Amino acid sequence: MLTLAGVLAVSAIAKVRSRMSFRAFAEAIAELRVAPMRWSRPVAMASIAAEISVLALLLWPGSTIVGLAAAVLLFGAFTVVLARAVRRGSTAGCHCFGPTNTPVAWRHVVRSAFLASAAAGALIGTITLPAISPRSLEPPHLILALSLAGFIVATLVRLDDLTWLLRGASPAR
Repeated sequence: MLTLAGVLAVSAIAKVRSRMSFRAFAEAIAELRVAPMRWSRPVAMASIAAEISVLALLLWPGSTIVGLAAAVLLFGAFTVVLARAVRRGSTAGCHCFGPTNTPVAWRHVVRSAFLASAAAGALIGTITLPAISPRSLEPPHLILALSLAGFIVATLVRLDDLTWLLRGASPAR
């Protein structure tokens, strides 16, 4: 749940932090063929509103189950949109975490599928073990959970940079 909340927070903030960021995301909506250009801004706003709503549901006490179910649907929808774009050979960037020139690729599809799966796993865990939640953790365990979630969020958000680093760096001489 912490990882999902972190990813949603970074994603929403990256899209609304400036007019250029929002404009780039709205243009990506059209380029990825999610909606025609005339509808790209309203669809972009709806997407951001959905991310913020799911984030709020995840964090609001008592609404975690609904938030996790909504996260499964949201990340599932992102997975489908990105997979369709990759299959079409789109050269548009997803702008999931701000403006980018990197075209959508299967790693972006896998990232969204991973997040949908993580949400589904957290949903099942929350239903079957309702007594275990971040709120019930002792301080050392909470610090560990937050640190691990932060590492996973950073890895997912900076996926393109990590891919470049691992593929693009020349060998040491």
